[in-house]
Amino acid sequence: MFDDYKISSEELELLEAVREVAKQARSMPKIDIFKACELVQLDIELLTPELLSIFIRSLPQAFGRSTHFLPNGTLELSWDEKWLISLVSAISRADYDSVHFLIRTVIRPIHQKPCQSIALHLWKITA
Repeated sequence: MFDDYKISSEELELLEAVREVAKQARSMPKIDIFKACELVQLDIELLTPELLSIFIRSLPQAFGRSTHFLPNGTLELSWDEKWLISLVSAISRADYDSVHFLIRTVIRPIHQKPCQSIALHLWKITA
């Protein structure tokens, strides 16, 4: 169950929200990460699902590969889900060393700055 990766009830709630947004985002076009960054910067009133959708739709470009999100209710976690949960958890704890580490180790160098900019808005998810 969750591959010995322990998540809190808040993280489980976030995971289900991420999976739902990712399922909806599959039928939407991908978003260029630089454009996503602009959207987030310009519209500070974005609601959590919109913000999460923009971020998830820009991740394939930032990762340089397709993302993998499992269906709601699945007891396992994909690597991408673990990464995203870890990122949002670090942001909610204001653990910016972990945020920088997670972004630097996964995101392509050219996309690190815009990805970090978008990610730092994800605190709204946990507020």
